[in-house]
Amino acid sequence: MINGVIVLDKPGGITSFDAVRATGRILREKKCGHAGTLDPAATGVLPICVGPATKIAGYLSEDEKEYEAGFSFGISTDTGDAEGKPVETRPGAWAQEREVAAALEELVGTFPQIPPSYSAVKVGGVRSYKLARRGESVPLAPRRVTVFEARLLCWNEAGFRVFISCSKGFYVRALSRDLGSRFGVPMTLASLRRLRVGGLGVDQAVTLDVLQELAEAGRAQERVIPIPDALCRMPSWVVPPDSVAAVRNGRLAGSWLAGHVAGERSGTALLVTDKRHPLAIVGREPSGLWKILRGI
Repeated sequence: MINGVIVLDKPGGITSFDAVRATGRILREKKCGHAGTLDPAATGVLPICVGPATKIAGYLSEDEKEYEAGFSFGISTDTGDAEGKPVETRPGAWAQEREVAAALEELVGTFPQIPPSYSAVKVGGVRSYKLARRGESVPLAPRRVTVFEARLLCWNEAGFRVFISCSKGFYVRALSRDLGSRFGVPMTLASLRRLRVGGLGVDQAVTLDVLQELAEAGRAQERVIPIPDALCRMPSWVVPPDSVAAVRNGRLAGSWLAGHVAGERSGTALLVTDKRHPLAIVGREPSGLWKILRGI
């Protein structure tokens, strides 16, 4: 049984769920799940957790993400990207390069962002995109997000490309709405490619076609990233052999734990055996005590 993460280079034109389903078929694994949705038109890094590794999907999706995005001047759509219906068209309208660069510089920091109406955010238990498709008003509450870096890559009068490093929950697509409003110019997201999720980068990614070829040759395991490597941004604590059984039974105790906890500021850690087999993810409670959050 496969137990780890496939870094898929998702093609455009399919949903993240479609990508997971295709990966499962190729690997002949029923238990698969992705860590961080990509819009159908977007490409790039989509971590797919396979087998017991599905238990870490939520932790991977919490990591920071990097994107390269292209925006077009002169048109806005109801979805904020090229897949939507035009809302405003103004050929020849554009924002100056220095305006764009300044806006990106000011974007760095933590601030409230209103998600796009066409998003997976739930409103009264219903996905907002379903309400938007029915023509219903979608009042979405702003969410705190962080942009760590926003850099202009190139610009011309047709549009521009940017590099963005951001927190979970940040919608790159919303920039076409927010920056367009700032510039007084209709804008749309023309392209989006995710370059990284946490420690998993596009240099580790594999396409569905290549994964299929590897699977047919019995070599798909070569592209499976072990859980400790996939969670490389999380502290990893080695559990001594005589305490492994206790951890597997949900118990945290022993002098080995005190040695790791001392001075640890992180809220979570991965427990592994001396051979780096994953055992569990632990977390610190408000009281300061650590407990097992999830066995692996």
